Amino acid sequence: MHSDSDDELYDSRAGYDDVRDSQTLNLNEALTNLDAERAILACLMKEESAWDRLTGLIHESDFSDHKHRRIFSTMRLLAEQNKSLDPISVSGALRDSDLFGKVGGQSYLMEIEETIFDVKKLLDYKELVRVTAIRRELVRVSQHIQTIATHPQDRTVEELLTESETKVLKVGEQRDDEEVFDRLKDRVDDAVRYIEKLAKQGGQVPGLESGFERLDELTSGFRDNDLIIVAARPSMGKTALTLNICTNILLNAEKPLLFFSLEQDREQLIRRMLSAVAGVSHGKLDRGEGLTTQDWQQLESARLSLSKVDFFIVDRPNITLEDMKSQIRRINRELRDQKDANNKLAMVVVDYLQLVKPSRDRSSRVIELGEVSRGLKALAKEFKIPVVSVAQLNRNVENRENKRPRMADLRDSGEIEQDADLILFIYRDEEYDEHSAQKGKAEIIIGKHRNGPRGDLTLDFQTHLMKFSNEGDTAYRAPVEYSQDKLATTSDVDDDEDLDDGKPPF
Repeated sequence: MHSDSDDELYDSRAGYDDVRDSQTLNLNEALTNLDAERAILACLMKEESAWDRLTGLIHESDFSDHKHRRIFSTMRLLAEQNKSLDPISVSGALRDSDLFGKVGGQSYLMEIEETIFDVKKLLDYKELVRVTAIRRELVRVSQHIQTIATHPQDRTVEELLTESETKVLKVGEQRDDEEVFDRLKDRVDDAVRYIEKLAKQGGQVPGLESGFERLDELTSGFRDNDLIIVAARPSMGKTALTLNICTNILLNAEKPLLFFSLEQDREQLIRRMLSAVAGVSHGKLDRGEGLTTQDWQQLESARLSLSKVDFFIVDRPNITLEDMKSQIRRINRELRDQKDANNKLAMVVVDYLQLVKPSRDRSSRVIELGEVSRGLKALAKEFKIPVVSVAQLNRNVENRENKRPRMADLRDSGEIEQDADLILFIYRDEEYDEHSAQKGKAEIIIGKHRNGPRGDLTLDFQTHLMKFSNEGDTAYRAPVEYSQDKLATTSDVDDDEDLDDGKPPF
């Protein structure tokens, strides 16, 4: 262990400027492994293949000794120039950069060169160094948490918890797996087994079924790792469509879902869901007026069904991608604890993309939105789930005669077109022409489909219920969990005829 002022332990990737002073760290055996560090450097100097085996798996900041960090950094620069990492080359490069004396000079380089190592254990040495580096990062994070807890400034308790959890989890994210690539021969059997599984299912949709038959036929459902964009101009039903899809998945597939609502509060969303499932006018529920006995019965049916599903709503404004990751992890932990180790969220919805707060202010809005769209795609891949995001189209749509949306209407919105695997546009002609022959109809235009065909389909849209349905399938059906004999017979879900005084009969 070294005590001079140069021996600060600073992880340049961690970024905790307020806790970078190494004197606050107790460098015991749990926080440093100098023998393993020297073994790695010696191996790199003497084995030509060693650098390629370690690339991407260890960083200079993982070394606890400042001399080792400088030597490793010099080796990295030599490797990037395709130069040898032998002792003479490393010594010369250190002299050229005025670091020779700071790493202990020739005597210390010779000490490293004479270190006994086993090249077969190179990755074991790497793991020993990475483990101690992670422990040091945890110390730094704990110091940072103590600092913000005792000097919260304008942070709320919830913000402190989110920031603390995010920083702790980031420590784990910085661990690199040894397997940074896959060989085809190791994976092709898995691919064939997956195809066999699909074949045995008899054409069953492989992804999450949206509940809209033609959409599922064209897309094969919403697949893991995919970013799905639902885009339209205001009032076309973007939130309604995503909520309807969520409801269909919740009631039919019984999968847990998470909905980030950056515009509407959770009470509004829940009333929308109740309206669509119960077949009771959204206006009635908003006002609490004109509800018949039959309405109350259908509401009770909807309540019983929705009370059994795992649907999580986060309605915080100005939410960041890091906040989203934190919430997803929390909910997944809760689901695993409540049920089983394999239980997790099946899909995440974000409403809507342009309201997600970027990590920091950028030079342009386009760059900010590009960061958000890339981040949402990264969420889908990290958690291996489909991520559905609502997106607002630009105003150019309003300036042309044919107002059906097209890909160009997204191009002012960052890199959405590039990042998305599936882009769905919504168009309802009645929003522009109250006498339209397409009243009650919605066109769903598949503008992009990375893994399949594009196409259009038509859904029915009931404005009073904010509900999309398969064409010709707008009749009310009580959820299967609710006994049909408790429902009054009806042919019109919006009939205001009073069966009695309209008070809740429950």
